[in-house]
Parts: sequence; structure tokens; C-alpha cells
Amino acid sequence: MTTLSGTPLLHRKIDLCFRHFDTDDNGFIDREDLLTLGSQLLSKFGEPVTSPKGTALMDGMTRFWDALVTAADQDGDERLTRDEYRDCMTGAFVESPEGFDTSFRPLAEAVCALLDTDGDGEVDEREFEAWQEVFRTAPENRADAFRKLDADGNGRLTVDELLAAIRQYYLSPDADAAGNWLYGAVA
Repeated sequence: MTTLSGTPLLHRKIDLCFRHFDTDDNGFIDREDLLTLGSQLLSKFGEPVTSPKGTALMDGMTRFWDALVTAADQDGDERLTRDEYRDCMTGAFVESPEGFDTSFRPLAEAVCALLDTDGDGEVDEREFEAWQEVFRTAPENRADAFRKLDADGNGRLTVDELLAAIRQYYLSPDADAAGNWLYGAVA
């Protein structure tokens, strides 16, 4: 078990992600929310759902939902409250990092592949900010997030750097970790 489990920092980060996934702002996450988010990403990047990137993204969303609902849907209603989501993310990914690799990493890889529009293995600031817009990251935090993650200051994030930041966001107990900036300042 990591020292991050149950901390206010972890809760703030997970709650921020809950807002990303609750696309209809009804206070619950359900399968339709994740599919809507996937469709919004594909639309933002002009990628057809039937393309290899589109198929990978929507498959990643579906598999992530299946893992979430299996681990967290305590009342069997096929939707997750913020508390159910928080408990699931903590138990399935933070306390069991291998859960991150089996359930969350395929989705993260599909998102990164979509962001890398030219296939060069890198994501530029424009691509990063387009993703952040779909995820409803506050506009004033998008550029700061990119700069914090761009450790070498070259104006690009490799897909591997971005995947590492995503993993760090969910798993690092270090309050000063650059990955904590993935979606802007964690208030």
C-alpha cells in the first residue's frame, strides 16, 4: 500500500478526474459518460470512431468502464457516485498499482496515440491543450500544466513522458511531483 492512499491530495486529484468523466454533470459516472467523453475526444481531433485510433480509444473507454463498475458499483445501479469512484480508484489503482497497468494504462495509451496526431511519438502544446479542453481543465491551467510536464522545455512531451505523468498523477505520494499538474493545479 502506498502512503498516498486516503490522503487529501489523492482525494482532490481523484475528485478532479471524476468531473472529467461526469460529462453530463449529474453527479454520477456511467458508461454513457465515458463513451461521450471518448466521442468528444475523437471529434476534437477529427478522428473517425472506426479508425484504428478511434477503435482503440473507444475500446479503452469501454474496458475502463467495465473495470470501474466491477470494482466500484456497490449498489448495482450501473453508475458510480463520487465516493464509489474515489474508493475504486484508491483500491484498484493506488493500493494495487498493477490495476493501473491492466485497466487504466490501455486507455491512457489510446488517448496519447490520439493526441499524437502526426505519429512522431510526441505531443505538442496545442494537442495537449485540445485534450485538456475536452477534459474541462480550467483554461488558465492548461498552459501551466504543459510547462510543468515539459521538464526539458523543448515544447513537446513524448508519449512515454505523458504516460509517466498520468501514472504519477494517480500513484505518486509526492505533493511536488510534476505529474500532479496533469490537469492543472490541484487545489
